[in-house]
Amino acid sequence: MTLSPRRAVALPIHNQGEVVEREVSSEAGTSDRTQTIRRLWSRFHLAGTSTRLEYVFLVIALAWGVAQVFLVPPLQVPDEGDHWFRAWAMTEGQLTADNQEMITLPASFTRTADLYTRLVAAGVLPVSLEGQAGFSGYEALFDSPGSSGTVRVVSRVASYGPVGYLPQAVGIGLGRLLGAPPLACFYLARLGNLLAAVALLFFAIRLAPFGKQLFALVALLPMTMFELASVSCDALTISGAMFFTALLLWASKRVTLRRVDVALVLAASALLLNVKPGYWALVLLVLLIRPAQLGGRIRYVAFVAGNALVVVGVFLTVFLLTSADAQVQAVGAPQAQLLFILHQPLGFLGILWFNVQDKLLVWTLESIGVLGWFTIALPPGFYFFVLVAGPMFLIRTREDEEMSLKLRSRALLAAVGVTVFVTMAVALYTFLSPVGSVQLSVQGRYLAPVWLLLLLSAYGIRVARRHLGQLFVVGVLLVMMAQNLDTLISIYHS
Repeated sequence: MTLSPRRAVALPIHNQGEVVEREVSSEAGTSDRTQTIRRLWSRFHLAGTSTRLEYVFLVIALAWGVAQVFLVPPLQVPDEGDHWFRAWAMTEGQLTADNQEMITLPASFTRTADLYTRLVAAGVLPVSLEGQAGFSGYEALFDSPGSSGTVRVVSRVASYGPVGYLPQAVGIGLGRLLGAPPLACFYLARLGNLLAAVALLFFAIRLAPFGKQLFALVALLPMTMFELASVSCDALTISGAMFFTALLLWASKRVTLRRVDVALVLAASALLLNVKPGYWALVLLVLLIRPAQLGGRIRYVAFVAGNALVVVGVFLTVFLLTSADAQVQAVGAPQAQLLFILHQPLGFLGILWFNVQDKLLVWTLESIGVLGWFTIALPPGFYFFVLVAGPMFLIRTREDEEMSLKLRSRALLAAVGVTVFVTMAVALYTFLSPVGSVQLSVQGRYLAPVWLLLLLSAYGIRVARRHLGQLFVVGVLLVMMAQNLDTLISIYHS
């Protein structure tokens, strides 16, 4: 009678041991899996946080850009035909258009020039050239042998400097050296342009002491990428302006500037701020430099004056090489427009303000991306996404950033951004607007450097601080007051 209970008790104890062992084994397995997942996540998180943003940009930009080079048909980027003609002329030794604003091309360009000129005169290029008179395929259009000799073509980009066409000319020159037909040279020009612009933007992100994600954001907007993967000199205009901005921010953080640093800034001022007219005001970023970094006030004044002089000197050189009877007869009538701006600066500022109020939303959407000849809009939800997500890029994400921006530096960045917009408007009004016009030919693709400066001026501000919060409230109230008074004055006292 005593053995039976012992056996009865022993069996459950043994079974309980198995259950406990199984539970311990199960918990150990779950713990191992949890630890494995945590280790994988830690490695993934470490890789994501330690990867340098410029390399992330490089991979995305090259993959996106190369695909777009071949995805977008030739001539479908605004003014791409004009840029194509200028780039080819560079390989013939023509650094600028002549004083009649003409460039000389091989006679084989006759069909392309005729078709392109006719379509541009009608407004914009259609999304497809199929069915257009004189078009039977891109190979026939670009690679037509034509007659011997040359043809002179009017250049609508005659006032642009030659620097903006160097990468494209290198691509074309390589193609010609290998005996490639013009259409293949066209794609090589696009690739050369893309690689040069991406390289500048890569180093811009690398140099920027803070706000690297803002540089990446603006560089990877669909509108920016559309220009980068084209023959347009807008690629070097945008990337050059952004590189110059990063270079000056980097220089402003150095204890002293070496001679090589000074030479680099001077070269960037001369070359990158003269790709297209209107971006000269970016040279004011040299005011971020302090006299102590250059060894005294005399050297500082010489440095600032030297940058201003090289910008003005290069622009005047290009302008004088292409200025003659053709510019007197141009649509914009530059002399008359400049006289109007000089004699009535307030009147011009009124025109500028009218255009800002009327077209700011359009310019903003174009800056994000309206592709083709501004005929291909992205889904509305995408614009909303960018406008909502964009402000999040203003938040400081890295603890190692050199965020010692004083109020003076922030104000300077914002002021330069506004000034660049004004000088750009002056250039566009002077060269493109008819006399007496109240319209500015500003397009969103021109504004990438302006948006970058304005965003950088607000980067990393801790709005939770009381005094900054009060400034924000006061600023909003003042804007509301100014807008209300402007509306009432325009209605009752116009």
